[in-house]
Amino acid sequence: MIGYIKPDPDEFKVKELKIYNAYYCGICTSLARKYGPFSRLILSYDATFYSILEDAFSDSQRKFGKVRCPLPPFQKRMVVKGKSVDIGTEFSKFGFDLKIDDIKRDSNGIKHLLSFALVQFKTNENFFRISKPYLDKILFCEMTEEPDPMEVADQFGRFAESIARSSKNLERSSMMIYLIGRWVYLIDALDDLEKDFKSKNYNPFLLKYKSLLGGEESFKEIKDKEKASIDFLMVRIQEEFAKIENDMVMNKNLIENVLFYGMPKVMKKVFEKKDDKV
Repeated sequence: MIGYIKPDPDEFKVKELKIYNAYYCGICTSLARKYGPFSRLILSYDATFYSILEDAFSDSQRKFGKVRCPLPPFQKRMVVKGKSVDIGTEFSKFGFDLKIDDIKRDSNGIKHLLSFALVQFKTNENFFRISKPYLDKILFCEMTEEPDPMEVADQFGRFAESIARSSKNLERSSMMIYLIGRWVYLIDALDDLEKDFKSKNYNPFLLKYKSLLGGEESFKEIKDKEKASIDFLMVRIQEEFAKIENDMVMNKNLIENVLFYGMPKVMKKVFEKKDDKV
């Protein structure tokens, strides 16, 4: 699976892990049914989190089922069914479309963006419509080489929030999702420092700290300078969770695991990653 909004399986109770797995197995099955077997490869932790959060405020009873899994082929797995899985499925597809679009721009230039987007977004017209203003601003930041990571992260957070506001249940956690969107953008940019430097892709941190590039510990210095602000953002996310946790009717422990164990673990891995010297 791909994504940064990960749980920490070691901190799950046995029953909680089974329920978490039932969500992502449900999305995996739904992806294969809607978009073909190879679409299972685009399943993301981020989409699974959206699906779990959707059900957290739902008045409907959660439904389970059993399906055969291709890995291993003769074993049946428990899956969650219903609206939350449908949302996770579309979010996975939409996120993949955006990732491919990003790769397309990096490899072949801006001029391919619009024609490629028209093909990719056909299956996600609603998501594309409500989030387009923020996607346009993110693209503008890339085209103008905006050097302020927080400016681009703000637009990515608003993009994530706009998707949340398309669902009545997710809307209740829209501020938390906005902050998570900011966090995802910043962590992804820090994680990709070396790759973006070598391939000359847009990365606001490389522009902000241009004067540091060329030193023996360039990437580590950049991460060290940004760590406090990322830590503070994580605290704000956890504070937003505390404001809404009493309204959750289910999945509270799953969400708590992601926010207090999984995402901090991802941060630790990114900040401790050994990059090559510039």
